[in-house]
Amino acid sequence: MKRFFLITLSALLLLTGCHKKEKVAAPKLTKEQSAKIKDVNVTVKRYEKDLFSLDVNHLADGVAKLYGKYPENFVAKDCWKNEQMMAGLKGYITDPTIKKLYKDTEAKYADLSDIKKELDEAFKIYLAHFPNDSVPTVVTYVSGMNFEWPSVFTYDNNLIIALDMYLGKDYKNYAAAGMPKFVSERCERRFIATDCFTRAMAYKHLPEKTLISGLDNMIYEGKKLFLTQTVFPNKKEQEIIGYSDAKYEWTQKYQSQVWQYFVEKNMLYSKDEDVIRRLVDETPFTRDFGNNSPGRLGAYIGWQIVKSYMKNHPETTMEEFFKMTDSQKILNDSYYKP
Repeated sequence: MKRFFLITLSALLLLTGCHKKEKVAAPKLTKEQSAKIKDVNVTVKRYEKDLFSLDVNHLADGVAKLYGKYPENFVAKDCWKNEQMMAGLKGYITDPTIKKLYKDTEAKYADLSDIKKELDEAFKIYLAHFPNDSVPTVVTYVSGMNFEWPSVFTYDNNLIIALDMYLGKDYKNYAAAGMPKFVSERCERRFIATDCFTRAMAYKHLPEKTLISGLDNMIYEGKKLFLTQTVFPNKKEQEIIGYSDAKYEWTQKYQSQVWQYFVEKNMLYSKDEDVIRRLVDETPFTRDFGNNSPGRLGAYIGWQIVKSYMKNHPETTMEEFFKMTDSQKILNDSYYKP
């Protein structure tokens, strides 16, 4: 894990006054978009249930029957004919630690109806903004607490969720596996649906472009958060970005000073990888501002810029906006003034 160094900013934070900021509401659908909303019924498939219910003495036969039900990254064609692969799979599903992890996951997620309902409602709004897209099939699985791999990702037209990465911030095996506390704090059930968009669906619409500057990365991350807020209009901002209430209040108090600091230190146009990581990487705090600050402050500011742009350009559709790659133009035309 990265090491973090505390750099105080007492003069800027303590001596600069705070300004009241206008709250920018989540974007609303137009009448035309609202008229296009149709009911959505997300299909959820439980790979972990099927996998751990297989007869380990006839594993190849069981795996063959799963072919076609799940995407190829789970059950590849003819994989059951590979003896070495089947031996590895048997070792995995009979491993006592993995079996305990599956048992804990099954106990917490025997019923996914609440998450499915959230996704049903979110995809209704999503399709209104992206009418040419389709609703993916949701596939759940147990990753083996692989916290270096995405907890949510897409594969073909599947939205894949590692349920063992959402067993609660106090799940004791997270710490034992070396998971940092600031990571485990987001391992909560309430973040699953929002993560499906911020960490997965948003990438379907972001253009493939080399992100060069700090501002490029800020706008890129801001678009992801904006999309998530759009499809979850009733969630609080801190739930969208995953901040605690205290960390979120910090951003409300110091947003203008943070922006001033970014500008004065030329962080917006920096191409230095260390600077960019400080802006958008998942960290327990932003080292430029001390332990009480949240991480990903660049992503948070980028989100505010994106919201300001869309508020001032209501004629711009989500599809059109996501294709825009000129970060400087987005900033200029956002009239963002915290």
